[in-house]
Amino acid sequence: MFFKILFFLCFYTTRIALGKFSCYSCSFSATSTDQSCLTIANNTRQVVCPYIYCTIVRQEHVDPAGVVLSFTRGCERAPVHLNHEIVDYNFRTYYRACTSNLCNIGNGIELIAGTNLSPTPKYAGENLLVPGTRNTALNLKIGGIWDRNPGPKAPQPKQYK
Repeated sequence: MFFKILFFLCFYTTRIALGKFSCYSCSFSATSTDQSCLTIANNTRQVVCPYIYCTIVRQEHVDPAGVVLSFTRGCERAPVHLNHEIVDYNFRTYYRACTSNLCNIGNGIELIAGTNLSPTPKYAGENLLVPGTRNTALNLKIGGIWDRNPGPKAPQPKQYK
């Protein structure tokens, strides 16, 4: 009995280490009447994932708010976004990803519990160059442009009398 348990644990951990773990897999769209994919049940389909991520993508209308247009649980090699929310004029789309067995649970709005995956893109702000700091373009004297120095004077033609 001990060896059976040990074998199972080794098999299970090796499968996860190789990226082969299970994810919930289902979907529906606004035209479907079956919205069972929104909640996990005993009969929710599970697939062996040969990739890295279990995912959830939930798309809602902005107006009326909260009306789900489509919802997908699945397995992906490289999701477009890991944990991100994108809003445009018509839609609000939630992207969720995780990397453990049957982790793509939840409603898709909240982040998946226990995941350390950062949103992608990681930073959507602007880069700021601060004058006076070392090694910035503002401190360089390229041809005298940046320090208002026109640089060395060009040689003047000789005047002959």
